[in-house]
Amino acid sequence: MFDKEYSFRGSHAAKVIKLTASFDQKNNKVFARNFDVYLLAPIVGFMYGRSAPIDRENNEKTDIFPDILIKNKNDLMFNYRLIMLLDKDYEPDFDERINKAFRYYGTEKAQPDEERYDSYVRGGVDVLYEKIMEGAKKPDDYLKNLYDFIEEFEERYNSSVSTDSILNLCKLARS
Repeated sequence: MFDKEYSFRGSHAAKVIKLTASFDQKNNKVFARNFDVYLLAPIVGFMYGRSAPIDRENNEKTDIFPDILIKNKNDLMFNYRLIMLLDKDYEPDFDERINKAFRYYGTEKAQPDEERYDSYVRGGVDVLYEKIMEGAKKPDDYLKNLYDFIEEFEERYNSSVSTDSILNLCKLARS
């Protein structure tokens, strides 16, 4: 899965192109490369509960070359395994989620799992585009949208884990 060229297609390609384009005269970008979007998008898609089918409405396409994917395979595998382990809606049985994360990868049995992962990639692209790009007209708008998105993500997912609860878990582990 992470050893051959990956292509964003249709509306997702157009969104990735805009997410990696310069938004000001100084050549600043929200994401430097398509790969950077690809690395973050499945996590965002999963966390926001967003998936999307392949868009074949137009012929727009943008790629990530295999050398970049192979060089970063460990990070990509981490994301894939993390999502397979956490996606209780997709697979309620914990042991089967472990199989999906570690045993089935790269086999014919993993085809639906890999498509599920890719659907989270596309859903994550949609979320990133909506949160960061939509409504932005000038450079300050992109930065404000990015800040607001990061703040929303922080409030939405990190506020449920407090420092005190982490310390209590550490104390329990010691005893």
